[in-house]
Amino acid sequence: MSLPAQSRSIFNYYNLYRAVVGLLLLSMTLTDTFLVGDLRHPATFQLISILYLAFSVSSLIAYHFTLKAEKQQILISLFTDIVILHALFFCGEGITGGLSNLLVISIAAGNILVRGNIGYFLAAIASMLSLALASERFVEGIDDFSAVARAGMVGAVYFASAFFIQYLSSRILKSEILAQKQKRAIKGLVELNHQVIQSMRTGIIVCDENLRVQITNQACSDLIGLQNQDPLPNALVKRLHAWQNNPSLRTEPFQAASDKPQVQANFSRMRQSDGLQTLIFLEDTRKLAQQAQQLKLASLGRLTASIAHEIRNPLGAISHATQLLAESEQLDHADRKMTDIIQRHCLRMNSVIEDTLSLSRRTKPETEEIELDSWVTALLADAPQIIGQDNLLKFKKDQSNPKARFDPNQIQQVVVNLIQNARRHSIKSTDKGAPTLIEVLIGTLEKSDQAFIEIQDYGEGVADANLPHLFEPFFTTENEGTGLGLYLSRELCESNQAQLNYVQKDTQGACFRIVFAHYRKLV
Repeated sequence: MSLPAQSRSIFNYYNLYRAVVGLLLLSMTLTDTFLVGDLRHPATFQLISILYLAFSVSSLIAYHFTLKAEKQQILISLFTDIVILHALFFCGEGITGGLSNLLVISIAAGNILVRGNIGYFLAAIASMLSLALASERFVEGIDDFSAVARAGMVGAVYFASAFFIQYLSSRILKSEILAQKQKRAIKGLVELNHQVIQSMRTGIIVCDENLRVQITNQACSDLIGLQNQDPLPNALVKRLHAWQNNPSLRTEPFQAASDKPQVQANFSRMRQSDGLQTLIFLEDTRKLAQQAQQLKLASLGRLTASIAHEIRNPLGAISHATQLLAESEQLDHADRKMTDIIQRHCLRMNSVIEDTLSLSRRTKPETEEIELDSWVTALLADAPQIIGQDNLLKFKKDQSNPKARFDPNQIQQVVVNLIQNARRHSIKSTDKGAPTLIEVLIGTLEKSDQAFIEIQDYGEGVADANLPHLFEPFFTTENEGTGLGLYLSRELCESNQAQLNYVQKDTQGACFRIVFAHYRKLV
């Protein structure tokens, strides 16, 4: 039967105790006058002491370095102890001498190591041997009958010590079992808390008084790119100091990088035994902005739906009348030019109405697990239909083979729109007939391990003054644009838990990056 490691450790200490006792017994027999009193058989006592010391030392060495103690081996060792000690008592001054206390220690150790009825069995063997030894000395006339009575009392002490030790061992065992259960429960709670914190969409940072980061979660990495042991961004440190000076202050949102969303930081103090810590919560402001935008879109959708009929009827009549007028043979060149202008602006107004109506028609995304390499390859196979034959499209990828979850139809609309935008802006800065280079790159971000798609052109880029308004609805720098393309693209990305951002690079042109949510495979 296998024993716990704690029992084996106690048995090693007991072997050490036996070796010390054997050495003391032997040393006492080497003095001129035995310290143990008048011995019945001195030479035999000395021989048994030598054997007991040799047995104890060999057992100590064997079980400490070589053998693995089991219950049967411990029981045999304890039984041998009881027999050898009674042999020493026989050769010495009997059970009533001072050496009889050694049996109490052996029985107590036995009840610690082998609990249950076996412990009482050891006490019974020791009691019977003690009574037999006292009776033998009484028959031989060495001791009187009171020695037999004292041997009976010593036997009662053996049973009492066995009962007391087993009671204490039982209580200790129950306490150990309870402690193990509590330890497992606490470990389970810690793992659950860790999993909950890591799964939260709110970024969490714990830092000490010196602003050293102690704990972060996955959302923190997604929102500001911060991981354990990284220093706090300067923008966050600035807002933390402002909050420390005025705890009632609500700090301004900030953006840690161009490819990260705007976040709102909230702070709280947390006193621990090792000092004062600061708890930082990072909220993605896109959620609040999206809710506000949805309210605006709902109002805009109702307004658009109510006036679309009123606008489209006269607009259709104007367009139809213009077409009929353009067929007249009496119009000169200037008049035909005017009809072309009317027709072109009718189409633009209809396009604005269609784009505005699409804001309130957005469907819920049906996400799938997508391997970006094959998906982008299949999408770009239709590149001539997307960007025309006069362009050079270059597809680049790293070795990560990234995966993401999104609605392929919705994200395809975004990618196609970005490529078409890149084509229009690239053509403006290239000579007529020269190829327009557009690069599509897929990969994973180094810190957060999130998949991304980049569309890079080498056109004129985006002016710094226009960057804050880039994703605003109806903002455009073109005469014929509606200003809803980038806005709708970002809305579609956010519906798929992705981010669409303009990335400033040292190269010429503009770069837009779609960063997908951290990939978690669904089972």
